[in-house]
Amino acid sequence: MKAAIVVPTIREANITKFLEVWRDQFAAHTVIIVEDNPEPSFDIAKAGIKHFSWKDIDSDLGEHSWIIPRRTDCIRSYGFFKAYYESVDMIVTLDDDCYPSVPDFLKIHYEKITSPAFSQAWVSTVEGAAPRGMPYQNILRECECILNHGLWNNVPDLDAITQLANIRFKQPIKHIDQVIPRGFYFPMCGMNIAFDPKITPAMYFLLMGQPTWPFDRFGDIWCGIFIKKICDHLGYGVKSGNPTVEHQRASDVWVNLCKELPGYQVNETLWKAVDAIVLKTKDGFKGCYAELSEKLPLTGQYWDSLKRAMKIWTDLF
Repeated sequence: MKAAIVVPTIREANITKFLEVWRDQFAAHTVIIVEDNPEPSFDIAKAGIKHFSWKDIDSDLGEHSWIIPRRTDCIRSYGFFKAYYESVDMIVTLDDDCYPSVPDFLKIHYEKITSPAFSQAWVSTVEGAAPRGMPYQNILRECECILNHGLWNNVPDLDAITQLANIRFKQPIKHIDQVIPRGFYFPMCGMNIAFDPKITPAMYFLLMGQPTWPFDRFGDIWCGIFIKKICDHLGYGVKSGNPTVEHQRASDVWVNLCKELPGYQVNETLWKAVDAIVLKTKDGFKGCYAELSEKLPLTGQYWDSLKRAMKIWTDLF
């Protein structure tokens, strides 16, 4: 198995430590660093490491380079684009403040996306017995898994409001290893994800980063809504749970709060708008993402730009 690991960064100290702690596990794979600066500001040239910056994005995409947002972790989309052409078996993305918590991190991710996803297909209408007509054994739906969403130890991925509330009213968090059922959405966090390269034409972290765009810190979440819609349509499965990483938060909760505020209200209704779309094409993730961009029922400067960006993204593959 050959993997490409995509990591966005702007912090030399963080990425230096990241590469050191993951060195043994990533030694036989390709690490793609996307630095969120006009040009590389530090030297991390080592075997198996590819280091990109805005300069490379502009050179590769030319007049369409605007679809890769800057000053946001969503710049990692460019890393997905580069990883797609590495001819790898799996693409993994991590944040630069995430460290190993298990010895076989990549192996676990790969086993998850190469084993079937089983979800409940039948429900009983009563408790205490199985009514007439309930199958005895065949009550699970099986499909090919295409994406595995890993979780985090130490610092959980909470929005800023919940994080602040937890300071006073701390609640324990329990990991769930699960298949996300068909018809359900989930909060896809970009700090620990593995996916089959064939979904890359739909694996686009949206236009984020103030003041250029009105929203931030929802690029991965909203990408997850779009991806899950397409997976359900095409009959693919999505898992969440293991493997975990050790998350050492490097961002500031007050800064995050300011970034998140414009997106909270949109996040309440975006999934409903996507859920109402009827996809018709069976032309893989590229065709479905292009159709989704055309049918997204939202208007305004941001959404019009996003729909153009989504279509340009699919044309890269």
